Amino acid sequence: MDSKRLFFLDNLKAFIVNLMIVFHIALCYMDYAPEWWYVVDYEHTNLFFTGVVVWADMFIMPIMFFVSGYFAIMSLKRHGDAKWWKGRWFRIGLPWILGVALLAAPVTYLMFYTRAVPVDYSTFIWTLFLFNPETGGPGVCWSHTQYWFLGILMNLYFILWIVSKMDKSLTTQLEKADKPGWPMLLLIFVLMLTNITAMDLYTGNDDLWTFISYFWVIQPCRILLYPLWFFIGVYAWRHKWFTADGYQPSQYKWVPAFIVTSFLYPLTVLYGWMILPDPFQFALAKALTHTMLLMASMFGLLAFFQQNLNYTNKFLGEAAANSYTMYWIHMSLIFPIVYMMVPLDWSVWMKYPVACVLGIIACYVVSRLLLFLPFFASSKKAKAQ
Repeated sequence: MDSKRLFFLDNLKAFIVNLMIVFHIALCYMDYAPEWWYVVDYEHTNLFFTGVVVWADMFIMPIMFFVSGYFAIMSLKRHGDAKWWKGRWFRIGLPWILGVALLAAPVTYLMFYTRAVPVDYSTFIWTLFLFNPETGGPGVCWSHTQYWFLGILMNLYFILWIVSKMDKSLTTQLEKADKPGWPMLLLIFVLMLTNITAMDLYTGNDDLWTFISYFWVIQPCRILLYPLWFFIGVYAWRHKWFTADGYQPSQYKWVPAFIVTSFLYPLTVLYGWMILPDPFQFALAKALTHTMLLMASMFGLLAFFQQNLNYTNKFLGEAAANSYTMYWIHMSLIFPIVYMMVPLDWSVWMKYPVACVLGIIACYVVSRLLLFLPFFASSKKAKAQ
């Protein structure tokens, strides 16, 4: 066993991927689901799942970007430019391209198929997905599905590489560990609050998705949050966070804050309009509590996993090794499962857990097979030796 491996980051990433799976299933059973969501069981919805979605949606991807930034700069330092880029394209770029090319369209077509909308697959592909007859660009339904993360990540890798050429000290860790003070934490908070508030007021829809050409699929309200946490991950590696003498977030401070804001933000979104009927004031309240939850969840989860789950065993190693492949395949598996369960006249409290169990099992089984593909094979390093 490699004692230098940061097992808690492996375990945190595995937790986030499994949370992502049950989060995407919860969207199928929530009240007020997005009109475009792939499968919605309209006869079996509940406001509770709306709260679950509102809660989990805030921190899943920022954590993924933080971990990616932390390991990206570490890998660039270890391997150098050529080998690093070869690894980025092989492990991230190729799965991104293959995912979009092979699986994004069938998953997106579920929007029409599960609602019995009379659009055949060929028409969907050529006039709604790949091409827009009026503009000649991507169709109005163009989507990367979950692979948007890999596309944005490749762009952030490029920016990181350019910055590392401009400032070569970026790939060198400080001799003495440096701990962030309250000014840095306040700066992170203000940057997040400014982005969330400005984009929410500008778009009027914090759930809006859009695309820029074929290559960028973005969520405008979050567009600056992801680079921010990616480069905080880079900063964390360089400043020796999580080392014995480096910064280790306190779970006794951050975890209680995470718990409190986990209730505060969903309640604000669901019921805040009753107290703040003015749209501007309501938007500000949502942005403030959103930022509080995101800040607390990031440091709270990092603290909890480092101080309680910085080890591995057979179960944790399997979960970590399969997390990337489970992420890569999960939308193609969970939505057919939910759709097949739609006709069942079960309580939502039975449907949701059954769908989650079947979905996670299906993702795990298929992900085990995917590990044999060369660009996923390195995930086996997370297994307990």
